[in-house]
This record gives sequence, C-alpha cells and structure tokens, in this order.
Amino acid sequence: MPSRISRLIIILLCFTIVISGCILKNKNSSPNNQNSATGNGPGQGQSSATPAEGVLVTYTAWGVTPDLMYMVPLTVEAEGPEDRPYRALQALINWPDQSGATVSAWPEGTRLELKSPIQDGTATVNITNLKQGVFGSAGESFALGSLVHTLTQFTEPVIRQVQVLVDGQIKESLAGHVDISQPLTPGANINWISWGDEPALSPDQGTNLTLYFAEPSAMYLVPITRTVAKTKDIAQATINELIRGPERESGLDPVIPAGTRCLGLELKAGILTVDFSAELRDRHSGGSSGETLTVNAIVHSLGSLPGVEEVQILIEGKTGQSIGGHMVLSKPLRPRYLNLVPRNW
Repeated sequence: MPSRISRLIIILLCFTIVISGCILKNKNSSPNNQNSATGNGPGQGQSSATPAEGVLVTYTAWGVTPDLMYMVPLTVEAEGPEDRPYRALQALINWPDQSGATVSAWPEGTRLELKSPIQDGTATVNITNLKQGVFGSAGESFALGSLVHTLTQFTEPVIRQVQVLVDGQIKESLAGHVDISQPLTPGANINWISWGDEPALSPDQGTNLTLYFAEPSAMYLVPITRTVAKTKDIAQATINELIRGPERESGLDPVIPAGTRCLGLELKAGILTVDFSAELRDRHSGGSSGETLTVNAIVHSLGSLPGVEEVQILIEGKTGQSIGGHMVLSKPLRPRYLNLVPRNW
C-alpha cells in the first residue's frame, strides 16, 4: 500500500491539475456528459437574484479536513443575496465550522481582499499578511483550490476564474508549487485520489462520478471523484459505487449499509426514482444525523447527473418509507443545502 505521504503527493498532483484545469461544464451542455460535477454540484450556480419564498439564501465556502486529505464544501446561510462573493471570501478566513471536523485552508491571520470590479468573468483577489513557510505542497494547492471553487460558484456577477495577487502584485506562486501568474479556473475532478497498489484509471480514461461519503466525525459529506470504466449508464454506475462505499484507506465512512442492493432506476420528467432493497433500512446504523447523511449522499450524488432535478427514494418499491425513523421519504428531494451551516455561526 502507498504511504500516507505518497497519497498526499497524489493529492497535490491532482489539485495542481484541478486548479489549472478547465472550467466546470454546464449541466445542460450534453445529456451524455461524463463529468457529473455539473450545475447541481456543490457550490454551483449561486445567483444574487431574489430567492423564491421558502428558499434559503446561501453561499458555499470550501474548506479542508484537518488532515489535509480532502476539500469539503459548507453551505452557509446568508442574511441576504447582496455581496455574497465578498461574504464567501471572508468565510474562508473566519471559518464558519467550529466543530473541528473541517477547517480553513488558509493560515490564521491571512487577509483576502476581493478587488472591484469583477470584469469579464475574472475576479481579482489580493492576499496579504500571509506568513512565510506555512504551506507545504498540499497546503498551497488546497488553499488555492478553496479560493477558486468558492468564488466561481457565483453567476451574478459571473465569476469564471480568479487572478491571485500577493501584496498587490502578480507572483509566480505562493510557496513554489502552484503557478499563480495566470488566472486560475476550477477543475471538475474534486478529491480524485488513486488508492491501492493497482494502477487506477485516470480521469481522462473513464467515466468520472462524483460521490458523497461521510467524514470521520459523521457531521459532513465529502465529495470525491471516482473514475470507473466508461459507461453510458451513469446513474446505475453512481448507485453501484455508492453501495460499494469508500476505499478502506480513505478515512471516509460509507453511507449505505453493506448488503444493500439497487432494485431499479427510472428517470422521468426530471425525477430520478431509485429503488433500494430492505437492507438500506434494516441494516442502517440509525440516528437522525446518520439518516440525514445517507439521504443527502444519495440525493446529491444522483442529483448532479444530466437531466436529474429531483430524486425519489423507494425501499422495496414503496414510497413513504423511512431509513432510520426520522425522515419519511414520501416526496422527491432536490439536491440543496449540502453541509448546511446556520446563519448565526
């Protein structure tokens, strides 16, 4: 098995590619788009328009797990739709999660300033008070990744890329590992890691699935990219991989009980209905938070697929079931508010 240091090197390589990669494709670009990190993915499509009644005003802030293994998106409830890019940027410094399950990727004391105006889809961020020598290769990549993914969620004003300044000037890098002389764009393959001794498919060799598993404290879901053999049946592949669970070495926890089977899938009028065997209920570990993680993992993993707007979960062909006794699955669910943090954080 590769050592933990080797895995961090793999992560560094992946995030360097992600940060300098292509802009995320729009969900409606192609019904056969193999990249599931689309318009319903974490943090995508935040508009400044007035929300509909009953819809929370939110933004997504990207942090990391304390061991610097994964980037994690938190949905933060805002007071209003105004100035959300600025508020989201400050959340990267004043991190909203006080539980310790996730942390800011930026060193304490760092200042991030979003310069005005945002022009032609490019946001300019000036970094000041950055302590020297605090970043390793993985830390630098995570910090820049959190910055870029956080800002490029916004559509009003639209932000497609981020130009980083250090003390008001364009630099080659923050710590010698990632080129920041040109604007940075987000890549699609978030948290892609190769595990084990066998060579894994690279993201350009197969179909890339965005799956959600629980971090060790079971408070939040972590999106990971898993590459499988090329397939057109992305929904079935996603369910299969969710049931398979995270790699043993990953440090993440499964969200679907062992032995659960998928009995059927049907997409109709934007609603993807997925039917699970009774093991989803009967072998579930229980607890309201665990049940919520399971439901959200299913809905967010499937809800990012092309053509899917809502997900209906059945157990043994029946609606109105409950996995752990706290949520009744009577209606289709929309992938919203991943890892929600209350407004009064």
